[in-house]
Amino acid sequence: MTAKEDITALTRGADLLLDRTENPLHRRILENYRRHALLEVTGRWREVVHDPAMTVAHPVYHYIDPDGRGVTLDGQQQVADFYDRMARRRATVVTVHGEELAVADWGFASEATYHLHLPPESNPDGDPRRTWIRRQRIAMHWRYDADARLLEEHHYEHPDRAEFIQIPSADFITHEAAVAALGPLIRPLP
Repeated sequence: MTAKEDITALTRGADLLLDRTENPLHRRILENYRRHALLEVTGRWREVVHDPAMTVAHPVYHYIDPDGRGVTLDGQQQVADFYDRMARRRATVVTVHGEELAVADWGFASEATYHLHLPPESNPDGDPRRTWIRRQRIAMHWRYDADARLLEEHHYEHPDRAEFIQIPSADFITHEAAVAALGPLIRPLP
C-alpha cells in the first residue's frame, strides 16, 4: 500500500448496483445498506439502530470476532452497545475493496476486502506512533423485512487470513477525515 485509500469508495458496490436496479424493494434495501454503511463509519450509529425506518425493533447480528469466536447480538440494546464500543474506540473507519453485491427480496449478499484503520490503542505492536490497518476478507448477508428494514446481519470471515499492515501515517484515515469526506454523501432514505 503506497497511497491513501479513497474512503468515499465505501458505497461503490451499492451505488453501482443501484444504477442498474429497478425493483422498488431492492432499491430500498440498497439505499438502506448504503446509508447504514455511511452512518456506521462516521460514528452516527444511533441513526442506524434507533431509526424505525432503517432497523426493526429487535435486530440480530451474527459475526466472528477477531479471535475466531462466533458472537450473536440479540436485540437493539446489544447492537447499540456494540456500536457504542466501536465508536468510543474510534474503530469504525473502513475502506471497502472489490465488493461483489447481489440483492433479492430477502436482503443482500456481499463479499469484499475490508481495511480497518486501527485506532492507536489497537496497534499490533503497541506503538501508538505507528499506523496500521487490518485487512480482512468478509462475506456477509443481511436480511430485511418487506418494508426494507434491517432484520439480521450475518458476517463471515476467516480470522487466520486477516493480516495487519503497517502504513505511513500520511496514508492513515482518521475518524475526523472519514466524517468530513463521508458526511456529505449521507442522504435520507427514499
